[in-house]
Amino acid sequence: MNARFRFGPFVPVAGLLTGVVLAAGCAAEAGSTQERSIVPPDAQVARERADRSRIKGEEGAPVRVVEISDFQCPYCRQFHEQTLTKIDSAYISEGKVSYLWIAYANPGHPQAFVSTEAAYCAGAVGKFWPMHDILFERQDEWSGAADPYALFVGYAEEIDIDPESFGSCLRNSTLAPLVLRDYTSVTAAGISSTPYFILGDSVALRGAADFGTFSSAIDTLLILKGVDQP
Repeated sequence: MNARFRFGPFVPVAGLLTGVVLAAGCAAEAGSTQERSIVPPDAQVARERADRSRIKGEEGAPVRVVEISDFQCPYCRQFHEQTLTKIDSAYISEGKVSYLWIAYANPGHPQAFVSTEAAYCAGAVGKFWPMHDILFERQDEWSGAADPYALFVGYAEEIDIDPESFGSCLRNSTLAPLVLRDYTSVTAAGISSTPYFILGDSVALRGAADFGTFSSAIDTLLILKGVDQP
């Protein structure tokens, strides 16, 4: 067993999902490819699209997994590098799991809040997950910067987001309310460490659990849902 995780107490997922738009189709609503690259100037529209963009997988998947994470957390990066891709391949892309990412911007990590804002600004054009991947892959690059703004804008350009609208979203803290809402929901649920996972609304895992642990838990939940497993 990985010493950095343990089965945690059950945390009701309902409170963590307050206000989260559990719906697919963000890209379809955003319009043409050119329009999607521009962060909407309307803050409410941007928040709604960012909310949807952080959900991966089919809406009707039998098992939902919620990840509570922090882009500046080294164990969250470890999970991203070693486990999430395997979960995606085995379960999310197969329509068995829907996956929701929720931020816990740890006050002890000076760039946790702004990096989450960067991911959500990208999410406003349906590109939360590409930015999510870059932020973890280049954590060492931006986490030590006094002002990582220019780096984040550069990352946005790499994934074809208009830098002016993205920069405006970031500098004006357009999506700060979404980051704060996440933080309030997570702390109200008694969670104060990352990564933390809630599987199927009933199983909690704390820390960078390996794929075998996730696979065992997800397979069990799928069987309980009546989904045959090979």
